[in-house]
Amino acid sequence: MRSILCFLLLLGSLPLNAQQLDEIDKFVSKQVHDQKITGLSIGIIVNGRIVMAKGYGLANVEHKIPASQNSVYKIGSLSKQVVAVGIMTLIQSGKIKLTDTVTKYFKDAPATWSNITIRHLLNHTSGLVRESPAFQPMLLQHDTVLIKAAYKMPLVFATGTRWQYCNLGYFMLADIIRQVSGKPFPEFMREEVFSKHGLSIQPTSTRMIVPERADGYVLAGKDSLYKATDYIAFRPSGAFLSSITDMLKWEMLMQNAQVLSKQSWQQMWTDTVRTDIVTPKIDYYGYGWRVATFKNRLLVNHGGSLPGFRSIYYRFPADKTAFIILTNSDHTNAGVIAQGIAEILYKN
Repeated sequence: MRSILCFLLLLGSLPLNAQQLDEIDKFVSKQVHDQKITGLSIGIIVNGRIVMAKGYGLANVEHKIPASQNSVYKIGSLSKQVVAVGIMTLIQSGKIKLTDTVTKYFKDAPATWSNITIRHLLNHTSGLVRESPAFQPMLLQHDTVLIKAAYKMPLVFATGTRWQYCNLGYFMLADIIRQVSGKPFPEFMREEVFSKHGLSIQPTSTRMIVPERADGYVLAGKDSLYKATDYIAFRPSGAFLSSITDMLKWEMLMQNAQVLSKQSWQQMWTDTVRTDIVTPKIDYYGYGWRVATFKNRLLVNHGGSLPGFRSIYYRFPADKTAFIILTNSDHTNAGVIAQGIAEILYKN
């Protein structure tokens, strides 16, 4: 995989013109109409410059509030890269190591967990069950309760021998951050990552007053729209709320090697393992990022979902190009939209 990445990073920068932006705008508008998406916000960066940040449809149907670049959505599993950054800040400061075993932090864990490292949690090769058997979406529970409930579950496979998506691993990463930093996971992320860099990304909560928060919706049948179930549980695997404005800032932090060093950022999408996804192309996974190719270019990407929300993030690091799509419709096929935009950007 490393040899492939080295080749891809040598490719030239991406040209962009007004016609392509207009084509993207029309394409997204059509997708919003055809998929009956309630609200969608999109941000695009090309060659290190923001070229689009706008909304389509409604962030709130009842009050007819338009979606905008400042609408705040649940971003679902886009949060995994954010959790991984929290871990990488501790690695950079020498407080933890990728090779640390989880039994260093969960001393009463079963012997079968003794080979699981922080790296295994990051890239979903731990062998742990996908979800804690104690997880209940309408109940607020401490991470340690959910982690310990999984002690009784056998490993799905021997650690390091396969890849299987695992939300539980990210609960464990969040709790490791808490243990090492001495701060609750959301507080650590706010103080050590977000606030220091002018970001308003925040943990999901049903009680907080969040200006410009988008409501989530579910389409029943052809035309019946309902509010989505609002999980009370706080899930580190899908922890955060964000707007396109903040996600664009997040992308620029990556491009400018802020928060982490350039080497640490790149490690997140170059230290990869092969996943079980083989169509249409071989897929890899790093630290909170999927890694693939698109027209012979390195594509770093991830999707996110929670009831009423779908999101997707595409990055082409060699071109300093990225786009993020956040929606408040449970039925959105965000992958179709992302692929369509990539096709427009890389026509030639």
